[in-house]
Amino acid sequence: MTTLRRVIPGATLSAVLLLTGAAPALAGPGADGGASTQAVAGVTKAQKLSKLSTLTGNSSGSQTKWYTALGQYRQHKPAITKYKFNWSTNYCNSSPEKIWGGYDFSFACYRHDFGYRNYKTIAGKATFKRSHKLRIDKAFLGDMNRACGQKFWADPLTPPIRKQAKAACLKTAKKYYQAVRAAG
Repeated sequence: MTTLRRVIPGATLSAVLLLTGAAPALAGPGADGGASTQAVAGVTKAQKLSKLSTLTGNSSGSQTKWYTALGQYRQHKPAITKYKFNWSTNYCNSSPEKIWGGYDFSFACYRHDFGYRNYKTIAGKATFKRSHKLRIDKAFLGDMNRACGQKFWADPLTPPIRKQAKAACLKTAKKYYQAVRAAG
């Protein structure tokens, strides 16, 4: 190959392959340890949007699917990495994720970032705002409300104080929701 490049200056790899009749080796079925041809070929935009929809819905089931996908992503599992989603997050920006009473909005903020970043990239900013933003914001509120509904097995707070903490958590969740709605 190097000799051909010296003989034919500026030749590209595809031109060299064409001239020599060489073909790159392609893996046959089963040679990749079981990955499907579709995974090798890539995932379509429609498939990405469909998967994204299941991971960003406003339900505890969707939240569970997102947690499962996050675990698969962290373990580099092809079942989720093939979608090439953006998993970066800044959590709740400069707002606190940890709320008085032991409540934690970290994963609610993470999933919200996940929805925003991926829909903006895959669907486009205009389509995101028109068709997905409200749903993702409502899922964010649902995730935070579920966090506020947690029961702690070793609760150090008395029942009246826990009731106050939960009310404060729900109030904070509503403020966070209103902030993301207003941010446009």
